[in-house]
Amino acid sequence: MFQAQMETLYLSGASIGVFLSFVLFTKSDKTVADYMLASWLAASAIMLLSVYLLASGQYTKYPTGAIQGLWMPLAQGPFLYLYIKYQTRPVLFQKRDLLHFLPFVSGYLLFSQFYLLPFDAKVSVLENNAAGFEPENKLRAILIYVSGVIYIPLSCHQLLLFRKSLEHRFSNVEKINFRWLLYLITGMAAIWIAVLVVHSDRLVFSASTIFVCWMGYFGIKQVNVFSQKNIETIAFAANEAKLAEDTDKDQPSSVQPPVPKYAKSALDDETAQKLHKTLLSVLEEEKPYLDPELTLDALAGMVHTNPNLLSQVINAVEQKTFYELINELRVKEFLRQVVLPANKKYTLLTIAYDCGFNSKASFNRNFRKITGKSPSEYLHTIS
Repeated sequence: MFQAQMETLYLSGASIGVFLSFVLFTKSDKTVADYMLASWLAASAIMLLSVYLLASGQYTKYPTGAIQGLWMPLAQGPFLYLYIKYQTRPVLFQKRDLLHFLPFVSGYLLFSQFYLLPFDAKVSVLENNAAGFEPENKLRAILIYVSGVIYIPLSCHQLLLFRKSLEHRFSNVEKINFRWLLYLITGMAAIWIAVLVVHSDRLVFSASTIFVCWMGYFGIKQVNVFSQKNIETIAFAANEAKLAEDTDKDQPSSVQPPVPKYAKSALDDETAQKLHKTLLSVLEEEKPYLDPELTLDALAGMVHTNPNLLSQVINAVEQKTFYELINELRVKEFLRQVVLPANKKYTLLTIAYDCGFNSKASFNRNFRKITGKSPSEYLHTIS
């Protein structure tokens, strides 16, 4: 009875994976991330179908079909990493990313002799735990373990790089939803831990079936991780953050004092100071930070300069990210507004929204970071 339930679970997961993959491949306005997710679901469906054929004994009828999922786990890590990469960076597909699938393709080549065997010999190989292909099967297991160790941290790094880049381009990041991607990494990590620790195929593939259903539903529901204006700037922000990170790594800790970030660019110190003076003038006179959708690009337009140069000036002269600078000004504006007699009839959150914040969480977090107290605690001390 339990065995029949497991077989039904595997077959259901494979069917749902095929269906969701079809939905993604046929939807309009597909992104590179959509193609990645659709291909990922298709690969997962093939893997689960192979598991079903093996678990149900149907491999005796379809041995070639049953072997197809053998190396599919090696595609899971690359698909996870590339999906996150293209979901957080709206760029065209890069052909070099196909190199991530070399271990997966190599696995099929190693097992290529299986396809040349007579029908009965194929069935015999499957019945006897890959008899005759022991070295290849052992290599497969090692590569699957290594793939998880590589791609889970790599995917985390990609997501952290994206999160870091946001503060260089956006003044509010709460509406840029990347929790789904974090959950995706967590789910994959849990399955890999089960592979490494539990060593139960039934548990691993049952979890994989649930993961496929969950991944397909939320992947289709998730329109995009971006919800603010000018999302194309994220690609440049990510590159900028990566460049800054690489530069920091190249600098020995024992060398001369840190050089401003604009030292190696076309921005000299005199120009930087002029830009900074203009920036302060714009911030004071026009108060663009009151716009909750303010981006670095929009502010750069007001200052009449390049966004990257403006970012360098803010980082080097103000010693802050764009996000930190703007939200600090919003907090200061709130402190000015909240004590005005005319605003006594409004709630603290209403005033915070008027000062450029777009959520209670963002307001409370930035207020506490700057003042060291919650809004109510701070106001109590000055009342």
